[in-house]
Amino acid sequence: MCSPCCKACKAPPVCSSCPPMCCSPGISYCIFDLESAVFDTRHVYQRALVEMVSSYNRTIPELVLIQCGPMETAEMAELVCRKCDLPVSWESFRFQLNERTSDLIANPTLMPGVQRLVTHLRKCCMGLGLVTSCPESMYCTKIRDREDFFDNFSSVICADDADLRAPKPEPDIYLIAMSRLGDAGPDCTLVFDGTPKGVQAATDARLPVVMLAEKDLPCCWSELASLRLETLEEFDPELFNMPPYSCTEPPPRKSKASRRSSQKSGESRRSSAARRKAAEDAEADEGEEEEDEGEEAA
Repeated sequence: MCSPCCKACKAPPVCSSCPPMCCSPGISYCIFDLESAVFDTRHVYQRALVEMVSSYNRTIPELVLIQCGPMETAEMAELVCRKCDLPVSWESFRFQLNERTSDLIANPTLMPGVQRLVTHLRKCCMGLGLVTSCPESMYCTKIRDREDFFDNFSSVICADDADLRAPKPEPDIYLIAMSRLGDAGPDCTLVFDGTPKGVQAATDARLPVVMLAEKDLPCCWSELASLRLETLEEFDPELFNMPPYSCTEPPPRKSKASRRSSQKSGESRRSSAARRKAAEDAEADEGEEEEDEGEEAA
């Protein structure tokens, strides 16, 4: 758990109207990976690699960039130094890479769609957990000025958690997160992760996982995922038997243009009905006149 100065681990308010599992007969708990499902930092290492390799007047091949996707920093640095023939040791390059990525991640942006989804899930009384590959001190720095949003997560597992024995792709971090959500189990918990190692970890924990993958990531690296998306804007809660957004969001208001259009169509329908009525009355009058003329002639 975070130190007292960090508000992120404050338990969310208890729902007074229903127990945690009443709103969804399927998924009742969700666990998000901070770096790849809450913050959109998937392109940070690619950008840092391109910049660092360019500083040595080299160009990194696209295939090497793709291969770096699931790698740890050390593996990444060694591969790039070898493939691009950089005039520096891989240890030095790793240090430079870590410094550059730290600058880029200092103020990360939220994943498109995550704020809407998290707000919706909390309104539906669902338990939310968060896992991160960074230590507690860095986590508290990352969420600064966003504490209100992170209050939605009742459990946060950092990389220096006392109970964590092995990082991803081992399933430990997801098993711990699930245990701290109370009644969470594999049959009612869904994971959101954007890395191949995270998907492997969730799968080994027997949890279904939605992978938020980069567009160019080979399909073979997302085969274990229950669903592959690019962002959370594409996620439909009803696919996992979760309450639809319509349960917590007001229906979209009609624009003035659509209201004017409906008014015009209504007026058009009324005028058409009036014209038909007038035509029918005229025909009836003509019929009566013909009958009168016939009687007079007789």
